[in-house]
Amino acid sequence: MDNERITVRLPKRDLDTIDLFIKVGEFSSRSEVIRHAIHDFVKKQASAVLETAEQIKQVQQLHQELESIEPYMKK
Repeated sequence: MDNERITVRLPKRDLDTIDLFIKVGEFSSRSEVIRHAIHDFVKKQASAVLETAEQIKQVQQLHQELESIEPYMKK
């Protein structure tokens, strides 16, 4: 897997918390914490996007069904 280096500025409070995670052995480095956080974020966002797409698809299907029965509703 190719990795690229980026620069991120974070509030000191967040860095202190990250350093605490490292100190207690939850993670081995700041990079590991950030990679983990980004992975979780991307996974969550992808899920939300897919859910929204599914909802849009359902609304479109309902709209098509309504259009197909509309002529019968006017009688």
